[in-house]
Amino acid sequence: MMDFGAFKIGGVEVILLVLGIVEAAKRFGVQGKASEGFALGLGFVFVALAATLQRELIPAGAVVYVEIVVIGLGGALAATGIYDLIKKGRASPEG
Repeated sequence: MMDFGAFKIGGVEVILLVLGIVEAAKRFGVQGKASEGFALGLGFVFVALAATLQRELIPAGAVVYVEIVVIGLGGALAATGIYDLIKKGRASPEG
């Protein structure tokens, strides 16, 4: 059985990253089969990239840049999620 939790880039779980990117794409209008195809493509790219990094097939000088991009994406997705939580909290009667 494959352990998808083992696929991390710069400490970021690629499966969660893909889910976050697809959800963000849906906010921009990607829907239906297009979002499924987008998820499939992103999943392939990020899992393959993580496997490539684990096997040290990418030159060491490039690894840091790949990690910076992935960590940046993770941070951006986290920030939008926090923004949505705050926005929803202010919109609720209790907030």
